[in-house]
Order: sequence, then C-alpha cells, then structure tokens
Amino acid sequence: LALLFLCAEAESFALCHAPTLQTKVFQYRIWDVNQKSLYLRNDQLVAGHLQGANAALEEKVFWVPNRAFEPTRLPVILGIQNGTRCLA
Repeated sequence: LALLFLCAEAESFALCHAPTLQTKVFQYRIWDVNQKSLYLRNDQLVAGHLQGANAALEEKVFWVPNRAFEPTRLPVILGIQNGTRCLA
C-alpha cells in the first residue's frame, strides 16, 4: 500500500513525490444544500453555518486521482488542511 502526501505551494498545489501519471491536485469548497460549510471541531470534520470571522475556519477539500490503486474504478484520495491530512 503506497501513501501519497500532498503539499501546498504558493500559487498552485502539487504532489510531493508525484507518480508519473499524476499532474494536478484539485481544491474545492464543499457545502450542503443548506449552505453549511465543512470545518474541524474537536478534530472532527463537521458541517455548519460559518459567518464573519468564523468563515476562515472553512476547510477546503483537496482531491487527487489515485491511478495506482484499481485505476478502472477511478479512485481518489481526499484531504483537508492544505492536503496534509487524509480523509478516511
């Protein structure tokens, strides 16, 4: 089992030790139908309404196609906190 770690760069995001098939890390803001954003509370990812100064707590979700693990099923690796933590 190989682990991939994401690292953030100033303008764009790229993989540290990227496999040859991977060229890009995607970054998205995700919210639900009630406009709740994702953020960390007590080390758990939760959804809630963030307003004012709390809006900075919103976690952006990073995803990378994982072509090394069952490529026919199109698996992805999801991460938060600038790609330093994986979602499982």
